[in-house]
Parts: sequence; C-alpha cells; structure tokens
Amino acid sequence: MLDRGPLTTMTAAAFLLVGLLAAPPLAGQRLRFGISPGELELVPGPGGTASGTLLVANYTPQRVRFQVQVADIFLRASGELDVLPPGKLPWSVAAMTRLTPAEFELEGGQAMAVRVAVTVPADARGGRYGVIVVSPTPVFQAGGPRGTVSIAVPRLAARLLVPIRGTEVLRGAITGMVAAPRPGRRGADVKVIFRNGGNVHVRAQGEVVILGADGGLLARLPVAEATILPGGWREFRVAWDAPPLSPGAYTVRAVLDYGADALVAGELTFTVR
Repeated sequence: MLDRGPLTTMTAAAFLLVGLLAAPPLAGQRLRFGISPGELELVPGPGGTASGTLLVANYTPQRVRFQVQVADIFLRASGELDVLPPGKLPWSVAAMTRLTPAEFELEGGQAMAVRVAVTVPADARGGRYGVIVVSPTPVFQAGGPRGTVSIAVPRLAARLLVPIRGTEVLRGAITGMVAAPRPGRRGADVKVIFRNGGNVHVRAQGEVVILGADGGLLARLPVAEATILPGGWREFRVAWDAPPLSPGAYTVRAVLDYGADALVAGELTFTVR
C-alpha cells in the first residue's frame, strides 16, 4: 500500500492484483479494484518508442475515479521496493513515459486499458526504470443524517522496466557469502550476496549445494528468481533443514544464472563443532 508521503516502502506483496479495504459503517460495503499485469517490460531502441497496456478494473458497484502516474523505483538488497518522486534517480523513466488516459472514471464492474508508451533519447544507453502507480481519488457516498462519508482506498503499483535494445551491458558477481549452523546443528542458514555491475536490470536465480567433509552431496537447494536493478545488490537467503550435523567442515557452493554468457559462482566452508 502506498501512503501519501514522499517515500514508500513496499514488499513484493504490494504487487498483488487486487486491493481491499473495508469502508466505514455508513458506506456499508467493501471497495475492490485491481491492475494487471504487475510488471511491464518495454524494449525500445535508441531514439525509439515502445508501448504496452495496463488494465485497471473496478470490482465494486460504485463509480470510482482513478489517477495513473509514474514514479521512481529503488529495489533494496532485501527485495523491498522504495517508491520515490519522479526524476529523483539517474535511471528514472518517468519523464519519458506517456500514459493514456492518465485519469478516468469507472462504473462498477468496468475496466480500462491504459496505454503506456515510453520514448527514449537517441543517446540513451542501458535501462530506465520506474513504477506505475494507480490510485483512486476519494470516493464519496450518501451517508444518511451525517451527510457524506469519505472512503480511503489503497493504491496499487506495477513495475516498469525499460532496457534499451542493443545497449545492454550484462555484468554481475557474487560478492559475499555467509553460512552458519542452525540451532541444534540442524542444518544451516546461508546468505549469498549478488551485485549487478551492468547497466540494465537482471533476473538472477540458481542453486546452493551443500557438501560434506568427504565431498559427498548433502543438499541441493534452489535460489528463487529475483530482479536486481543496475548497480544494485540482492541478498539471497537459503535455509537448509537437516538432522543434527556431525562435527566437521562443510562446504557451501552457490551458482547463479543472471542471463549472461557465463554463470557466477561462490564457495565457502563452515565448521560445525
């Protein structure tokens, strides 16, 4: 949910397609609306335009007025998303984006297709990023003897990713790893830190392998896919549940695929006493 301050932190759950909020008692109903998809990736060439569609739907019986805007985006290493005022970051796509329509009303059960068009300069390189924020203006309803009731509803957001075709530089590395035995020596908690050193976003995923002191395979654990913006870091956390470990040295090996020609890998050893 977005608040009205200049900076908002949202988890990945904030990209769910449907937002819910109970109305005050006088309104007597719930407000529901949604957006789809939760992410748009457009790929223009230098000096070109690319476009897509964002669908906004009103699932309540009421008429609702919607506003659609583009803000800046920052992804933290934890995966949390910060929404900033447009034009704050060097990779901002806000000034290059046109939304049609940017404001409209929907009756209950209606939907609107919003055209999202991004035009990039001829000398643009790498990627441009932002978030499309869809928010209703306050909805007013007759409220009996007290007059009208104002109902606040949540805002929803979809990420807007714009890599510029033919200018992408993919570069990434595992810059750190940490592993520690879990309480009772029942496996280990592993953290893998990946840095995106390129000029476009990447989607990294892979696996963590646990080896015993004799080199035998003990576990193969997936690393879920995550998006990392250029210059950003991501901390991948993997939990290995196992019977109590015997004392000795264990090896953790991480391998990640982020779309480049070669995979990246890291390795460490931790000791169970």
